[in-house]
Amino acid sequence: MYQIELYQPDSGLTWFFSIVPINIKEQVETPVTMSGAGLVTDPFFLMEFKSQYTKKIKRFNPSLVYGEQSGVDITDRYFWFFIRATWDLDDDPSLGFVKFGTVDFPYGFYDYKIYEMSSAGDYDPSNAIGTLFDGTMNLSQKGTFKESVSYTEYTNNDADTESIYITNPL
Repeated sequence: MYQIELYQPDSGLTWFFSIVPINIKEQVETPVTMSGAGLVTDPFFLMEFKSQYTKKIKRFNPSLVYGEQSGVDITDRYFWFFIRATWDLDDDPSLGFVKFGTVDFPYGFYDYKIYEMSSAGDYDPSNAIGTLFDGTMNLSQKGTFKESVSYTEYTNNDADTESIYITNPL
């Protein structure tokens, strides 16, 4: 499971990089091409996050994908995916800006997928070369700048079988 924790950076920025190292080398069909700095320039990737609570979906390109770490080619094992998580900027799928902590995309659990694509501007997974990863993410926060999800355990209502408890209201 992948964990994203939104927080308010000391620098005053309203977004931060969230780094996802994923071992998908064996699923990639396109030969990997990198720039001199280790930035993957081909293939292209599409990320998809689907809220398990609202069932709403965000699709976007990662901000950056690296295939080198400290000058060493790591593409034989995994890639570093960078996304820009934010709580107050608008989504920008082409730059990897993803807004979370809203009514439609609240804190909590998400299903996420990574697709191999033939172009960066294609946000339709039906055009994917293949699905590279399918996993779960938990979105939470550090600090108290926004209201986070809180779960309550009910232990004293075993005899009451007609009540419904909503633990994550919108």
